[in-house]
Amino acid sequence: MKDCKDLIVKDFPKPAPEIVEGFKKVSVATAHEAMGRLGYLDPAIHQLYPGMKVCGTAVTCECKEMDNLTLHAAIHVSHPGDVIVCTMGNYPEQGPFGDCMATAAMMKGVQGLVIDSGVRDGETIKELGFNVFSKGHCVNGTVKEQFGTVNHPIAIGGQVVNPGDIVIGDDDGVVVVPRQIAAQVLEASLQRLDNEVGIRAKFEAGTDSWELSGFGEKMKAKGIDLGI
Repeated sequence: MKDCKDLIVKDFPKPAPEIVEGFKKVSVATAHEAMGRLGYLDPAIHQLYPGMKVCGTAVTCECKEMDNLTLHAAIHVSHPGDVIVCTMGNYPEQGPFGDCMATAAMMKGVQGLVIDSGVRDGETIKELGFNVFSKGHCVNGTVKEQFGTVNHPIAIGGQVVNPGDIVIGDDDGVVVVPRQIAAQVLEASLQRLDNEVGIRAKFEAGTDSWELSGFGEKMKAKGIDLGI
């Protein structure tokens, strides 16, 4: 029997629980801006249905195309608060995940799934309240024959995702915050939120964005007078 235990990493560092909890107040757009406009996944990976949101620590999964065996293993080793981030080879015409797997994941306390393929049983997944970010709906079934990796670094949606990174998803898409800088990004994100409260107050008082940012003077400094 071949020893393949190294294909699954069961223990890895995670951010402190209070950091993960703090990011639940932060939108995808805010985290992206606070991180220097980095970390966002290909917008083709989006909510299966409007209103779905997710925030948690990444359990990474790399499956073989048209084979969801490894995704079952990722659910099996997941813990409450995790988000499964799965690459299926960036191929949307496959449906490796459906309502039964969603139920199994929910019973594990998994917060959601981010995957670069289609998924099936969309209506039931919506009724269950499980949060899925995918390339859409696809009924095309998969097999269970080849194993990939669980909790190794993966490439998905133009980003490298490591186990333990923080994953946030909302109406704007998905952003991944590396575990090593999560505390700094959270601090910067919360500061942006505070600043935006003040900015909105100024807009409500009658100042607009052109005036507040001094865009007219900035254009004049470039030698352009727009007359406004």
